[in-house]
Amino acid sequence: MLTAIGWLGILLLTTGLVLGLGALKQPGFFALLRGGLVGLVCLSAGLLCLALRSFEAFTSSTVVAEVRCQWVGPKTFNLTFVQLGNGVRQAPQTFRLRGDQWVISGGIVKWHPWLTALGLSSYHKLTRISGRFANLEEERRAPPTAFDLNGGADRIWWWFYRLDPFLPFVEATYGSAAFVPVEPTMLADVLVTSSGYLIQRKPH
Repeated sequence: MLTAIGWLGILLLTTGLVLGLGALKQPGFFALLRGGLVGLVCLSAGLLCLALRSFEAFTSSTVVAEVRCQWVGPKTFNLTFVQLGNGVRQAPQTFRLRGDQWVISGGIVKWHPWLTALGLSSYHKLTRISGRFANLEEERRAPPTAFDLNGGADRIWWWFYRLDPFLPFVEATYGSAAFVPVEPTMLADVLVTSSGYLIQRKPH
């Protein structure tokens, strides 16, 4: 959503344009100069506000889940997943996974930059949690362990994927995944940015 600084930028830009155009109708050089300078200041301030809003939009991230891991055997661990959304913590889910790393993945619909700059966040949905081996040979030998999140496949994502070449407001539709090693001493936050998922670890 457009934040206060974005609305302020639009207001200042509009005010600057109105003052600038109004100054052109004023008789006398000094009236024109005064109106033009005030309009220019408003336009500059408005552009600065929108630039700050754009920077915020492209660099912001939101925590969408928390993850904890606990070893229960050789290359086997329990992963506890808590999804967050709109300030609500959902009930924890626990998954038994194999490997020495865990992966979280989902679908991303990235809007064109001008929509992101105005405050529209990328569409996303977490769809899968899975185990992973750092060693490729171990990965090939072990049966995969993976579980659906949020009902798995996302029909909205598939709809955008098929149509995005024809949608001028969509920059790209793709899957995004992030993985880290299993660390029982760490609490991991899963974050979504304008371009995909990332994992941020912290001691607990």
